Amino acid sequence: MSPRRKKIISLDVDSALALMQEIYNDIVEQKATASLITKKMLTFMKEAEDMTVIGPVIKDQQKILNDCTEKKISLVKLQGVMLKQSGSTGKEGFTKFTLTDDDKKLLDKLVKDGESDDLPSENYQTK
Repeated sequence: MSPRRKKIISLDVDSALALMQEIYNDIVEQKATASLITKKMLTFMKEAEDMTVIGPVIKDQQKILNDCTEKKISLVKLQGVMLKQSGSTGKEGFTKFTLTDDDKKLLDKLVKDGESDDLPSENYQTK
């Protein structure tokens, strides 16, 4: 078992943007993989009986696709809060922002949801 590493995330503009980009990239990759698996499973279906075997796999992949959509929505909400607090719609006005406790919980949830069982486990903290 590998030792757990702790990462501290400071919420400045660059780290917030980098974290959101990393989360977004992970979401896109998960969604693409789930879509590919779903399409592949559907090609295996030849008879009605095949649905009993393939159905649960397709159901799991659909859940992943739905979770990806929810994560994207959460990410957009965070970005909206940050842009609203900066008083600008452009990156240049994105100098200082604060997150509410609810926003921090949402960000923590996104980070924890993004952790995968096959990757080394990492602890993240917002400060």
